[in-house]
Amino acid sequence: MDHNQKIEEALTIIWEEREKKIADKGAIAKRFLESINEDVSQNLLSEGFVLIEKDIIKFSDKGESKARDIIRRQRLAERLLMDVLEVGRKEVDSSACALEHILSKEVEESICSLLGHPKECPHGLSIPSGACCEKAKGLIESIVIPLTRLKVSETGKIVYVLTREHPQLHRLMSFGIVPGARIKLHQTRPSVIIQVEETQVALEEEIAKEIYVKRLS
Repeated sequence: MDHNQKIEEALTIIWEEREKKIADKGAIAKRFLESINEDVSQNLLSEGFVLIEKDIIKFSDKGESKARDIIRRQRLAERLLMDVLEVGRKEVDSSACALEHILSKEVEESICSLLGHPKECPHGLSIPSGACCEKAKGLIESIVIPLTRLKVSETGKIVYVLTREHPQLHRLMSFGIVPGARIKLHQTRPSVIIQVEETQVALEEEIAKEIYVKRLS
């Protein structure tokens, strides 16, 4: 692992720890040692990526911007590998790390548009939005779309569900509405009706919009 890779890995670690509400310098230094065999805190400080105040480490504006780009590329790569290429979960993490290092900004935005501007990675962690997400107008049609964008009688494969905090989630799961399930859209008004195996399920539109699918021919 060269110097730049160590810096990027360290910035990724700080971001991930911040998502867990951890900013303690000692705890983060321990993660550095576990992942890259070196405490690079001082390197990050001298290169202007972080600020260290007492025992707290946090991003500078420069570090925040760079870390955000790294995390976005990595988590989009994870979605691409799982949702489109259907790579197994065990292989996703290492492959995504390798892939994110070679993605240009243009390719990154094309992947994001292709995937329908996903909000979460396969692990349920937030994907930082990009300029393409704000415009939401890609030059290529998305492969992964909200269920509500299927046409009546079209079939799709559920890729992910964003309603994990919604009280109806357990009800959806009980009907087999989970990632990997094949569904067919029967109706969109006044409610969304889909078929899962031999069962027809009625969904509120706001819930259907949170279910992302890949069209099947």
